[in-house]
Amino acid sequence: MRLPKRSLGGLAAVVLLPVLVITAPIWLVVAAVADLATGLRRFPTVRLGLFAAVYLSWGLIALVTSTYLWLSAGFGQRLGSVGVMNKHRIVQRHWANSLLSWARRLLDVRIEFPDSPTLPQRTFILASRHASMVDAIIPLPLVTDRLDRFAHYILKDELRWDPSIGSYGPRLNNVFVARGRDTDGDLDRIRTMALTAQPESTVIIFPEGTYATRSNRDRVLASLRRKADVGEISPEALERAEAFGHLLPPKTLGITELQNALPDAPIVVMGHVGLEGVAELGGLRKRLPLPRPVKVRWWVFEPSEVPADDDAFELWLNETWAQLDRWVDEQLSGT
Repeated sequence: MRLPKRSLGGLAAVVLLPVLVITAPIWLVVAAVADLATGLRRFPTVRLGLFAAVYLSWGLIALVTSTYLWLSAGFGQRLGSVGVMNKHRIVQRHWANSLLSWARRLLDVRIEFPDSPTLPQRTFILASRHASMVDAIIPLPLVTDRLDRFAHYILKDELRWDPSIGSYGPRLNNVFVARGRDTDGDLDRIRTMALTAQPESTVIIFPEGTYATRSNRDRVLASLRRKADVGEISPEALERAEAFGHLLPPKTLGITELQNALPDAPIVVMGHVGLEGVAELGGLRKRLPLPRPVKVRWWVFEPSEVPADDDAFELWLNETWAQLDRWVDEQLSGT
């Protein structure tokens, strides 16, 4: 029998957490010496090791609580009921708040949310910039705390390995996409998720598809140039993609599917600055603790402001993403 990814991830947490705790006197000293030897006197490696212990602890908590909720739901027979889903949402909220709280204590990750514009009070689509794993959690305090509603994510399939996300994601009507391996199936699952989303919920998508690192940007642009050479995309589309300085060009299939399924839903475009260079371990170690707060901003677009035609929507999304890219540049340059 083949175990699901979340079970394997959970088993890894069960094994790794005790090892991490038992060997803490050793790896803490080694990490501290490594930091000092490389001139990193605020001990980012030590901080990362401690945060890893917190993260693995939540993996174990997820295994225990998800099993308990499965049993209390009649061996999973009532997992789709609103009451049981709401219990999962409460655990999800505690998970996100706990990780952000420990990230603030250990890594000095401070997130500043604006007071305006006001987020819609009905179901809306949230399209967010994607610079690191941290920003995947940023929408949750807004949706589950400030708005007190469900958040439904579109996530990459690899995150099934995480015992917390792998256990709670499917039960909260999240979608895991294979990213190019099963495009038609991914779009079907996105459409179904949008049509069955909880009332007044938020559907969250990251149109860039992956972290906007330099290596990913080079890879994406190289692929787009090959497509332009054979006429699969227009020279104008390539030019727009090459103009981005900080973001990746947005992929339109997923968010177009959401818009078609939820034509009356506003679209909220979310950006942030302060997490640049932390998507990869080397950059994360050099940047931690973060030198300044993560600044978040969003823009609300009512359905009347968003083109309904797929081609016009694609152009609108690219132009909106270009505006977000310019805002990021302004914030980083201090203008």
